[in-house]
Amino acid sequence: GEEGWHCSMRGQMDRHGRRLRADGLFATIIAAICSERAGAQFGGPGGGYDRPAPICPAFTCKAGEKAVGKPNQRIWSYGCEDNNMLNMFNANSFDPNNPFGGMKPKKSVNKCCIDRDICKQTCGMTSKECHDQFQKCTAKICKGDSSCQLNAMMSEMLAEPYDPADSADKYDPEESRCKGFIRGQQESCMCVPKEEVKTANERKLKAFYGKFNPEKLNKDGEIKDVDDVWKKWRGKEPAMFAALATKYKDKAVDIRKRPAPPPYKPPATKSTDEDSGEGDSVASSEEDSVASAEDRDDEDKLFDERIAEVENRKAKAAEEEDFDAAAEAKAEAAKLRREEVRRLSEKKKKAIDEEDFLLAKQIKRRIDKVEL
Repeated sequence: GEEGWHCSMRGQMDRHGRRLRADGLFATIIAAICSERAGAQFGGPGGGYDRPAPICPAFTCKAGEKAVGKPNQRIWSYGCEDNNMLNMFNANSFDPNNPFGGMKPKKSVNKCCIDRDICKQTCGMTSKECHDQFQKCTAKICKGDSSCQLNAMMSEMLAEPYDPADSADKYDPEESRCKGFIRGQQESCMCVPKEEVKTANERKLKAFYGKFNPEKLNKDGEIKDVDDVWKKWRGKEPAMFAALATKYKDKAVDIRKRPAPPPYKPPATKSTDEDSGEGDSVASSEEDSVASAEDRDDEDKLFDERIAEVENRKAKAAEEEDFDAAAEAKAEAAKLRREEVRRLSEKKKKAIDEEDFLLAKQIKRRIDKVEL
């Protein structure tokens, strides 16, 4: 039937054996609808499908230090109310020939999305804790409503905004699910000597109360009943700070507008040279030309000059059968490339943080070229 065709079309291949890809957002919606329907048929709480928790790496410090929350960190969230696509489908009445036919008011899981982001941006929380809290929150709101469950599932799948720096050829779904958690921990955590952990946590708590509930501080700016606070929360500091941010989220959390993805552009029509691979090589050549000629900064040019000199030295040594010199040049080239990749990766992260995704994409192309 139409439903089976619509859900199976995601796996079709073109005549060259390449997987067909629709616009990323719409493909994600179709995946969610199919998963939700499968869950309704084959089980899951309330008939839905519970995705397993992602296993994301924790923020780590060197020996003798421990991660604590930064005292003046500001938590932010996109929420999920501005995701209009999340509010348009009724999973039970979805018709591929009339995708807007199921539109109707839905229960909002926006509170759960904000609480999930608070968790991700609280130093010391785990990805599983954040996932489980989100699942518990949405289950309580949805109460078995399939449309609400679909909203919740898509809110999780679309938690991170469109990022053109991600390579479709190297897409890792687990890495994608961990991106927001890893970024949140990096933004919220800092390392201090283990003997300074209690002092650092008190400093953060005082800063929080100073901004959002000064009545919790005495006239000297110290925490009232501080001994009682640590009696209750010692060893559970991340949970305490997450609970506080959740309680005061109207003041403590900035709600940002989610950056919109660029308009979908269908692939350009290619000539018959495509079968021979000439079209791909021309496009690749033009792209490399742009990346190498127009997008290079002074540091890029310096690296290109240094690596070219080392590679020429290596080739000359090999030609003269001076293999010791060739090996030294090879090691020097590898070191140069590692250092350049590290520099570019930091530059790409900064571009992503500033939501300059076109620059991030250019830098990623540059990294791929350097790693060759």
